Amino acid sequence: MSIIKAQVEAYIAYKNGLGVPLVSEGSAMRQFARYADSVGHEDPINAEIAVGWARSGVNHAEGYEIKRYEMARRVHEYACALAGVPATLPPGLIGKSCNRITPYIFTDEEISLIMCAASRMYVQQDAMKPLVYAAVIGLLRATGMRPNEALSLDDSDFDPDAGTFLVRKGKNNRERLVPVEDSTVDAIMRYRERRDGLRDGSECRRLFVVNGDKPVHLGNLEHSFCEIRCVLLNRGEIWERRPPRIYDMRHTFAVSKILSWHESGENVSAMLPVLATYMGHRNISETYWYLTGTPELLQVACDAFEQVAKGGEAK
Repeated sequence: MSIIKAQVEAYIAYKNGLGVPLVSEGSAMRQFARYADSVGHEDPINAEIAVGWARSGVNHAEGYEIKRYEMARRVHEYACALAGVPATLPPGLIGKSCNRITPYIFTDEEISLIMCAASRMYVQQDAMKPLVYAAVIGLLRATGMRPNEALSLDDSDFDPDAGTFLVRKGKNNRERLVPVEDSTVDAIMRYRERRDGLRDGSECRRLFVVNGDKPVHLGNLEHSFCEIRCVLLNRGEIWERRPPRIYDMRHTFAVSKILSWHESGENVSAMLPVLATYMGHRNISETYWYLTGTPELLQVACDAFEQVAKGGEAK
């Protein structure tokens, strides 16, 4: 087996071991190994072979070539880490890739501020909106639901006795049952009581409604959230990064769940499939997208590495 083929297979095995199966990306990396063999390259990955493969072929878009180079670079960095030598391939050598912007992870205090601001919104001729928006934000933080999943809930999808929500319109039309804590059940019960009071107790099909009985549109919720989030800024301040989005509640839920498991001594690796199912993911690799590298999560990773280094089991 050639050196580069061995490096590629080691990297793919490493990612698979983390629960991140490389399907299309793994296939492309194996193409890289075959390319290196075809041009007679017998050494480890270097800039010449990485750039050569990235630009091989015809009529490829620049973004495609950049993506190829970055895949080769990641294999190179992993191989260098194993060998204990510094990596020599710089990122962006043939162009800058479109890097993902780090999501905003809310603190509990920030969630409270946002919910309070939502409940105090002034909406002319509709007293329902402040009540609904605050309840939706709280539910998103408590469950990690996608915003459209929460807004699509029927009133009958909430079972207070069982403490569950039935998500009927999940991604790709998948259904799932979402259990919640008693505090969340109590909060939704209080919301429903106030909602029904504003509607004179008339029957309501949707859990979240505005203007009497109209469903909440995601675009309207996002627009209002853009105003509400300003409570996180001091007077005169501006956002020095991408401002937080309503969808970042889902990221916050995933990160906080991992931290709570770690703090309680749970085996985090064993619990990740549970989190994936709860969040409505078909594959655990989808869940990794949400686990943004906050300082706290980086500490979790360091602790797990130290545990393994001492001969124990990663948690």
